[in-house]
Amino acid sequence: MQIVEPGINHLSHTNPFLKGNFAPVTVETTAFDLPVQGTIPEELEGRLLRIGPNPIQMPQHQQYHWFTGTGMAHGLRLRGGRAEWYRNRFIVDGMNAPILGRPRLPGPENGAGPNVVNTNILGISGRTYATVEAGGLPVELSYTLESVSRSNLAGTLEHGFVAHPKYDPSTGQLHAVSYEPKLETLSYMVVEPNGMARTVAQIPAAHRPMVHDMAFTSKWIVVLDLPVTFDQTIGRGNFPFTWNSDRMPRIGLLPRDGDVRLLRWIEAPSCFVFHVMNAFDSENAVILDVVRHARVFDKWRNGPFEAGTMLMRWRIDLLNGKLTETMLEERNCEFPRFNDAFGGKEYRFGYTASVAADSVNFGPAYKHDVSTGQTEIHDYGPACATLEPVFVARQGSTEEDDGWILSFVYNGERDASDVVILNAKAFSEKPVAIITLPVRVPFGFHGNWVTDAG
Repeated sequence: MQIVEPGINHLSHTNPFLKGNFAPVTVETTAFDLPVQGTIPEELEGRLLRIGPNPIQMPQHQQYHWFTGTGMAHGLRLRGGRAEWYRNRFIVDGMNAPILGRPRLPGPENGAGPNVVNTNILGISGRTYATVEAGGLPVELSYTLESVSRSNLAGTLEHGFVAHPKYDPSTGQLHAVSYEPKLETLSYMVVEPNGMARTVAQIPAAHRPMVHDMAFTSKWIVVLDLPVTFDQTIGRGNFPFTWNSDRMPRIGLLPRDGDVRLLRWIEAPSCFVFHVMNAFDSENAVILDVVRHARVFDKWRNGPFEAGTMLMRWRIDLLNGKLTETMLEERNCEFPRFNDAFGGKEYRFGYTASVAADSVNFGPAYKHDVSTGQTEIHDYGPACATLEPVFVARQGSTEEDDGWILSFVYNGERDASDVVILNAKAFSEKPVAIITLPVRVPFGFHGNWVTDAG
């Protein structure tokens, strides 16, 4: 059964981030009892959630930046070996509420802007939140993905939140490094298991860098200070961050207690890193596995992928303060994930989505053995492209890759999407299950598996 709700006027454009499977979908859809090829593992009980930008009105196509569109949440609910429902819902904000005919969301705001939220969706302390960096406060969503209210986590957020809070399995905490263009500091914060946030340290950053991600180890908080900075001369309505070749790229190692007096800066290669796969301590070194972009937001102002991406291992020698790098995967890839139980610890396997070398298109998924440098490929078929692969561990598993990879996969032959479930230990083999969705899930940003158990 499918319910399609009233849509918005069709969008036409030339911007690559408004075409193909980047194009926004124009309706909110609810579909029940979805068809399945294969068998959904019965222990998968919960929701596979995703979010991405989805402009509700025709933007100025040459000006539009992929990172700025109003958000849309997508969710697939699994239970008892069945795909019970799929839903997509606009995240209500100051730009789309009047068009949707809905009231503005209640709750505090971060500044006078539209408070757009479009980058990640995750469970925090039993609640579902959509988040963004350097902007709107988290938006609490209902179980069925309706926007409920903006949230400052019960008054504990001092300003905006982040796109990538990182889960520490040893403590149950979420670690985050936040930034805002109006501030000349970066904030290291921790969200406790009870859902309350606390700011642990303020890091001086007068040059106002863009900091999309961070990492942690058992000893350190890893801060990315790379040469993309806020440019107040960029015209209103344009994406306000740009490549800054005058800035020395550097990595900060901050003690986990937040003592900024002991913050140590290490010179890094000239590049930008949106995403860290994982980090860990190794004798007198810190190991950091990153997806390295050679350059972003320099000549191309609509999104990333201006130059190639590579999965790299950075080793920071704590004795001499030098960073060395080793290539883990030379083929372009992005959106790295791994088994979250190994967060901040030595690990072996990671997963990414491939990116075409000469375009912004995605394709197969990769499984990386970071201990050997070997890569396994899962090709989803002709005209198919995976979004961010999400690892879900099997209950009671003792091996790092004992679990499943869940992905929203765009099928170009039918111009709609599937959710594909792979056995992570048999990564390149036939999928365990393919769940057919009635609509496209556009290429967006991030998502997570959120169990019904919390």
